[in-house]
Amino acid sequence: MIHLLYSADYELFLGGIDQPEEAVLIEPTARLLACCTRIGIPLTLFADVACLWRYRALGLDRFPDLAEAQLVEAIQNGHDVQSHLHPHWETTRIEAGRFHFDPSSYLCGTCSPDPEARRRRTTAWLRRAATHLTELLTPHAPDYRCIAFRAGGYGLQPDEAMLLAALHETGHRIDSSIIPGFTLHTPMQRVDFTRLPAHGNGWIAPRTGLNKPAPRGEGLMEIPIGACRFTPRHRLALRLPEALRQGWEILLNRSGPAARGTPCNEPIATTSSAGRIKRAWWRFNTVLARDFQRLELGTDPRPLLACFEDHLRASGYREGQEDPLFVAMNIHPKGIHAGHLAALERFHDRVWRRHAGEIRTLTFQQAWRLVEAGIPTENGVRISVHGEPGAGQGSKA
Repeated sequence: MIHLLYSADYELFLGGIDQPEEAVLIEPTARLLACCTRIGIPLTLFADVACLWRYRALGLDRFPDLAEAQLVEAIQNGHDVQSHLHPHWETTRIEAGRFHFDPSSYLCGTCSPDPEARRRRTTAWLRRAATHLTELLTPHAPDYRCIAFRAGGYGLQPDEAMLLAALHETGHRIDSSIIPGFTLHTPMQRVDFTRLPAHGNGWIAPRTGLNKPAPRGEGLMEIPIGACRFTPRHRLALRLPEALRQGWEILLNRSGPAARGTPCNEPIATTSSAGRIKRAWWRFNTVLARDFQRLELGTDPRPLLACFEDHLRASGYREGQEDPLFVAMNIHPKGIHAGHLAALERFHDRVWRRHAGEIRTLTFQQAWRLVEAGIPTENGVRISVHGEPGAGQGSKA
């Protein structure tokens, strides 16, 4: 059985925003949730709660109020909300729509040169995130549990042992930060997922790290974002048109419907010819991304379909197998427009036709119920998410 988990990183552009926060995140997310409801799939929003904390600390309450109301509405409509953390927000300066921060504060693993200080700060952030979401959502969904995590910038590294231990200590039981085969090295990010044991599901724990499988039930279960590598022919056919389209829009100074802000590692938008060329070249190379494809929503469903099938093959999935395979698709609402929603509908329809009878969609809470029920126990007693003895059935999303 294939379990496909549609998810979205609920966050602003981290370099800066060119429109009000409502237009950048709230309205696109509302359209995405409506689309998911229409086609009958649950969506898990990984909420960047540290951003909301910073806005409130600076007395900018309107955006957090709107965001939290939207998260509540999502839960009430059968969707899910889980934890997403960009720790740099703690000290970010917000000036005229630009976000300024120290690059060393971007990751939990670089937030302090002192290992003990990193551990304390990371644990405090994760505990606050879980408490924030629990207090926000349980009045509207009494069975809500914050059990899943996605690292900001996919940054489980460096010091992944510390981060995994902090996640487990704060009640998180599923991670969905890993994109198998993905690497990204910038002044802020240090991602290297090239040495993972498999593309399927496994367990990651502090003592084994990311590159060796932990025993079943130890640490956190990994539900990766699907990924694959295309041959040069497939890459040109499936990625080049979109890379050219986005680069050309920048060169012609046509913002396009999705240009609502700037990623933190992208050159700042500028009207000068030299600036546009630099930004267009950056975007072209980012979209083309060598031969690597991840299961992240774009405007063309063909790369997603090819990636999904390749991910199944790399995970050893066999048609009709009873053992579940969990795989996540990621979406960034801040950058989507009507073309993305149309592609999502086409992708969903084609996947369901291809795998009729052996695929279902889940929230992360629902996935944890299935996983927890199958974890080996000692003396017939299973330890539930929050540490008390239980039957391991979790809660409904």
